[in-house]
Amino acid sequence: MNQRKKFELIRWLYFVLLFFLCSTVIVILSELVIGPAFQWLLNDTPYQLPTLNRVSRMTLVILLISFSAGTISWYHEKRISGR
Repeated sequence: MNQRKKFELIRWLYFVLLFFLCSTVIVILSELVIGPAFQWLLNDTPYQLPTLNRVSRMTLVILLISFSAGTISWYHEKRISGR
């Protein structure tokens, strides 16, 4: 693998991981912190953690969004920079 392709691969991986981490933090905050707080404040009902089925669906959605957004960002940045 030549130097240019290696650089592009690392740059693409950077964008994918960036979106993956951001998406993961947003989902964790919404599912485990903000959602239960709103449910407790508004409905005064006990909170249950999401089921394994829902967790697996959320994980798949996060991976697909991260892959897509990272690839689009990488391609856009590559076109803008003229590489």
